[in-house]
Amino acid sequence: MNRTVQLAVLGDPLTYTLSPVLHRAGCSALGIGCESRGVRTSPMDLEGRLHDLATRGLLGVNLTHPLKEHALDCVAKASVAAERARSVNTIVFRDDGWWGETTDGPGFVDLLKSKHFDPSLQRVMLLGAGGAARSLSVALHWAGCRNVTVSSRHPKDAKFAWGEGLDERFLGWRSPEEGDALRDATVVVNCTPLAADELPVDVKRIAPAAFVVDLTYGPELTPWVKAARTSGLEAVDGLGLLVFQARRSLSLWLGQEVPLEPLAAAVGWPR
Repeated sequence: MNRTVQLAVLGDPLTYTLSPVLHRAGCSALGIGCESRGVRTSPMDLEGRLHDLATRGLLGVNLTHPLKEHALDCVAKASVAAERARSVNTIVFRDDGWWGETTDGPGFVDLLKSKHFDPSLQRVMLLGAGGAARSLSVALHWAGCRNVTVSSRHPKDAKFAWGEGLDERFLGWRSPEEGDALRDATVVVNCTPLAADELPVDVKRIAPAAFVVDLTYGPELTPWVKAARTSGLEAVDGLGLLVFQARRSLSLWLGQEVPLEPLAAAVGWPR
């Protein structure tokens, strides 16, 4: 390896992240050395942190909760997808201005395709209406999906916050309409931070043939994914999305395609 790059992932509290592992694995697969670490960063400290890391010569950073929306104000330019979703999870430090991108939505589409789900044919139910849900909805729309339902505790506020709609339908959290949508959905995604103390939704309310995705991940499968699998549903946690979005981020930073297999092997996905 005759080249070494520096990368990082920022978030708060950032108690568990495998992004540095993926960064190193992706670079190694291309014969590039890599130094990467997690840096706890609050929204208040984000702009200063980014300037500091850019000055130190980092190629770029990934961002996770709660920084993705704040990051949009820190970049000189952003992709149409990032602006539409109001979410940036990848920054490329460039001399002519920092570039902001969201690889979450495209990574999710990649995940669906890896499981042999044609995005354009799916009826997708998103639990939660935050930045992650917006990123997924934008990418799904551009992949031809015209049936996206969003469940929110405040559906009217969420619809207003999302702005000009793509094709989303907003429903109340735990409402009868949500129940109907769950029974009809072919893909159900938890876009909230809910965990063991309150599951996103009772898996018994989900159609038996649906594909269940929990965007959160940790050292073990999330309780919701475990419950879904116990009920016979095909279910994955956020580790898969992490792999696919990291692959896209690395390709942006390095300027070349990164193979999937070394990334998946580095973090033990699928599991």
